[in-house]
Amino acid sequence: MEGDRRFRSWVVAWVQARRVTYRLARGFDAYTALSRRPRAFRALARTIGTAPEGGHASSTALRAARKAAANPFALREILAEFAHMAVGDVFSQSLHLVAPPPTPSPVTAFLLEPVEDGVPRVVAFLDAPESPLPGPGNGVHGRLAEWLVHAAMAEDDEAFGPLSALLARTGQGDLTGALRSAFYRGVQDGTRPDDGRSPRPYRLWRTARPTALTRIVQANPNLLHLPPPPDREPPWTTRAPLVLLALVKGRSDLVGPIMRIDGPHGVVASLREGVSTEAAPEFTEECRRALRHLDHPEARDDVCRSALYGEAEMLAAAVEADYLPSGLDEAQKAAFFFATEQWERYDAADPDGSLLTAFCVVKRHRRTKWQDPLDKGIRTASYKSGRPDPHPPPSYTRTPR
Repeated sequence: MEGDRRFRSWVVAWVQARRVTYRLARGFDAYTALSRRPRAFRALARTIGTAPEGGHASSTALRAARKAAANPFALREILAEFAHMAVGDVFSQSLHLVAPPPTPSPVTAFLLEPVEDGVPRVVAFLDAPESPLPGPGNGVHGRLAEWLVHAAMAEDDEAFGPLSALLARTGQGDLTGALRSAFYRGVQDGTRPDDGRSPRPYRLWRTARPTALTRIVQANPNLLHLPPPPDREPPWTTRAPLVLLALVKGRSDLVGPIMRIDGPHGVVASLREGVSTEAAPEFTEECRRALRHLDHPEARDDVCRSALYGEAEMLAAAVEADYLPSGLDEAQKAAFFFATEQWERYDAADPDGSLLTAFCVVKRHRRTKWQDPLDKGIRTASYKSGRPDPHPPPSYTRTPR
């Protein structure tokens, strides 16, 4: 029975090889690309992925695929089918929820086989321009790079497999972009509890040990090519995960340059995210250290604002780094010391409490961007420390009946 099955597989592979040869001889144009004729290449890819490894069917299919790979359109269809076999139509925002299946050895061998100048076949394909011919595999470069990163997550966390080794040294633009995207997704996944129901293949650490993705990112030397800073003020961004990538790679000296590119608000938000993510202690300490060595005044203001709203990590950073919000008068400084529970500094700045009382009395008549955060921080600090609330009691007006 097993022999009959292998023989039938070989016959199927042989027929597919003949069809591929025929299609290559006929050539392709916009009409044939949209017809059923490219199906021969996708069927050949399925045979490579499913035929028993080392058998006649696998060898026959691989020989035909190597011959077809000289045609860019045929190679596009084969690679697109490899990705479709692994993850179906799931890409981009949903790949982080799909467990990566192991990549068959014949598929890996075909992808990584050296072609021109010893470059792996898949890298040479990604370096070439996108094929202008339409079809189901059109625009496959980005998806193929995403799938390769996703497939590498199925390899061993302790040692580089074939795909992991490629990603650890590649400088190809699509692959490095997919690696950065996977890293950013891993940071977000690390801030959520691991409930065990979702595979989360892009997590960066598990039980404080680096995963395959973290080891790839740390080993790849081509992920931190920063663009030149803009001539004007940096943009207002909500996140700047590139700063976390720099810290993972031990490049804390790049925090300042990244801030000039992505802006202070995004850098502080990402550092706050890095502190809260499930990570190795060394990475968490790097994020904390970066929060305590911010030079940009707006970045310091963001730390102080988060501290006033009760975030413990940001409060510790503001106190230990002696940050003060910008543009405060003496009464507001005293209010900040009180709100952040810096009692020695508060008692020295406002020994009789007159500054704090003045702030709480006039705050309703003079609104600034720090009024609400300071007000909330004062009430919280008063409740936690047991000190009297300096706010005046509310005045109620009885409604006549």
